[in-house]
Amino acid sequence: MHRSIHPPRGLLPLLMLLAFSACTTIPTRPPPSDGVTFAVKGSPTLLERHAPAFVIEHPEKRHNLIGSARAEIRPDHSQRIYVTPDKATIYAEKRAFATSKERYTNLIYRVHFENIPGGFFPYHLGKGKNVGLIVVVTLNSRNLPILYTSVHTCGCYLAFVPTSSLPEACFPNGWEKSRQTVHSESLPGYLDLRDDPREHRRLTILIRDDTHRVKDIWLTPGDSLRDYPTLSAALQPLATLETLPLNQGESTSFYETEGPRKGYVKGSQKPRERLLMSWWAFDWRIGEDKKLGQNRQDGPEFYTSLKPWARKASDMRDFEAFLTYWEWSL
Repeated sequence: MHRSIHPPRGLLPLLMLLAFSACTTIPTRPPPSDGVTFAVKGSPTLLERHAPAFVIEHPEKRHNLIGSARAEIRPDHSQRIYVTPDKATIYAEKRAFATSKERYTNLIYRVHFENIPGGFFPYHLGKGKNVGLIVVVTLNSRNLPILYTSVHTCGCYLAFVPTSSLPEACFPNGWEKSRQTVHSESLPGYLDLRDDPREHRRLTILIRDDTHRVKDIWLTPGDSLRDYPTLSAALQPLATLETLPLNQGESTSFYETEGPRKGYVKGSQKPRERLLMSWWAFDWRIGEDKKLGQNRQDGPEFYTSLKPWARKASDMRDFEAFLTYWEWSL
């Protein structure tokens, strides 16, 4: 079950056209010659053990590659913040939260890409620089994955995939366990971990060409990633994004630290989304990538529903309230 908001009628034909530019059927995974996998090697810690593997479509395009955030000083002394595809980094952090039922652990993984390209066919609404994706692996008190959550770093394209370790009484009413359609992408509605609970299975995420949307999700047995050529990704603390090295030992943040864009990724303006969506979504900065704060006082509101009256309830910074809004009963 997914809640949505309907755009004004005059905008509907354009949004339908944009939707048809994406596949709406069960996704076809690329052949080994047309994909690569980025993965973290080693598994001694929870963050390393559960780090997703990302399968990339059309890796010959630099903007499809997972990159690393970088900063430099231009000749005019201004800062340039960018994502370089020359090295892959997964930024990660462990956070705990509790409900009346149990204590849980969220493993938060954040990746960034150089950009979403801006042609006219296909027309990518999210055209912009320094775009990113967040994957949250929620573990129960026995450190078993119970829920996978993915969302772009602007708060859009939210998707949930529960596992067999989560009691079905915790699912939203009417949840489809076969396939689910999430913003025109077909994703599994459920992942079964019961075949051999002793065997580790790695979460594997297929990233769509150009838009970096989550196109499919599955579990890979053991630590084997033989289906695609594998490239190593570094695992760095999420806080690293706030201390990017500059010249002469100085550092700067990936996010704006003052002004009206405080907490937003530097250089992440989305002109197309502002033009076509900001006026009916009541958000001048719609689609702009931002920090996922640890609580409601940390960073900008990370809302995941376009309904203006539901922004506080759907804010991922308060993960328990966020789950409640989307009808998960953890």
